[in-house]
Amino acid sequence: MDFGKYAFETASGTRDVLYRLGTSDINVINQIFSTRDYDFSRLRRGDELLQSLDELGRGRAPLVVDCGANLGASSVFFHYFVPGSHVIAIEPELSNYELLRMNASGLSIECLRAAIASRAGTALVTDPSLRGNKASFRTELVKSADQGQGTIPSISINDVYRKHVSACFPYIVKIDIEGAEAELFSANTEWVDQTPLIIIELHDWLLSRQGISRNFLRCVSSLDRDFVHIGENIFSVKNDLMLSPPEIPSFWK
Repeated sequence: MDFGKYAFETASGTRDVLYRLGTSDINVINQIFSTRDYDFSRLRRGDELLQSLDELGRGRAPLVVDCGANLGASSVFFHYFVPGSHVIAIEPELSNYELLRMNASGLSIECLRAAIASRAGTALVTDPSLRGNKASFRTELVKSADQGQGTIPSISINDVYRKHVSACFPYIVKIDIEGAEAELFSANTEWVDQTPLIIIELHDWLLSRQGISRNFLRCVSSLDRDFVHIGENIFSVKNDLMLSPPEIPSFWK
């Protein structure tokens, strides 16, 4: 596989992101660094989100959970865009994960090869893509008895929060998981109300007549959050950013 390098400017100098020539990688990179799909400063509440970091953190690092990290461009973007952040980059497909690790090298990005889901378990990675599309891998939960070649562990966002709560505070969850959001929001969604900003691409357009977005919409509609649609993504912002529980929620302990 031949690689190219995309160079972008940071406050500390130029950073290269590797991508695979002849694949969908360059399209992903352009979405993130050129059109800046995850730049939440475009929101009316963008300044509020950034200015809330110190008060929300109280000495802890902002935690960004990148679900469907792909080659790692989004994780690298969040590392530089959110000051002092620790990024958990979750990617299920092996070749993407290996490139993710290369692009995350030397940064505060923790790479996990896993499927994000509503619960811990076992997942199968499937590939419906054609002609070099590296951004359309899907995962589905399977019974533990079905473990075998092509299966990986699944983890929940509650699990991620629980592991990092002593050093980090929830800040952003980005979700682009090719339709698996239907399962993710089917249960154990306590983390949603604790997350200031959720950025998600819904995939009803890809998997029609399956109600892919139903569980997400049901979940956020019951909470006090804004709902802003820009391009492919929905930005769900907690309305009272400073409202936090007096102690660590029991589901993180």
